[in-house]
Amino acid sequence: MRPYFLAILLFLFYSSIDAQVLNIERERIKTDTTGWSGTGKVSFNFISNTKKFTEAGLNFHVQYKTNRSLYLALSDYEIIRSDESDFSNKGIQHFRYNYKLTPILTLEAFTQAQFNKVLNLNFRGLAGAGIRTKLLGNENFRIYSGLAYMFEYEEPREIEPVEYNNRFSTYLSATLRFNDILSLVNTAYYQPRIDYFSDYRLSNNLDLIFRVSKRLSYVLKFEYIIDNRPLLSMPRDIYSLKNSLVIDFGK
Repeated sequence: MRPYFLAILLFLFYSSIDAQVLNIERERIKTDTTGWSGTGKVSFNFISNTKKFTEAGLNFHVQYKTNRSLYLALSDYEIIRSDESDFSNKGIQHFRYNYKLTPILTLEAFTQAQFNKVLNLNFRGLAGAGIRTKLLGNENFRIYSGLAYMFEYEEPREIEPVEYNNRFSTYLSATLRFNDILSLVNTAYYQPRIDYFSDYRLSNNLDLIFRVSKRLSYVLKFEYIIDNRPLLSMPRDIYSLKNSLVIDFGK
């Protein structure tokens, strides 16, 4: 194992609350071949000091690619629990279909279900469709943009009314590959309500990816989100700094 990777492991750090906007750009597996590919992450920690904490996480991502189509399925769950309560209890399921019209333009359709106790979200379901555009693309630097419509059902945990919203979802994503070991992905999302633009979510996601071996990578992720109309008792600004080991079980 490389020395710089051992140094990074000493820097493992997690802070604040997880985001509400799923960065699907980070979850795409870049491959030039057709067929199945995927990644998996499993974590479990038990900590005992003045209190006892249990942390567990499970993430699986599978995609299937043909010459013009891409099927992507993502499942993610995390819980952090003490003897008294849950500090984090969240899960998300996402499915996406892409159909390439031209080398530049791709149609996208997606559906998603999630819950997040910390963010006061009992359930959120959404479905939408749009178009993805390749603005620039080569082996070491790529830029994509996307524009989609989505219908959203949101059910808070507290006594708040259930909401049915129509939103735009736009993003701009850039991937920079420094070498075979190090790459960087930055994605910005803007999701306003179509009938009320003051109700919006704005996020920026920055991923630094270190490839340890052909099948193993270390990822450091920073996310910052502004939810201009958050759920009851939730902050307007949310950030997180997370790290993970990713196992590639693809082709």
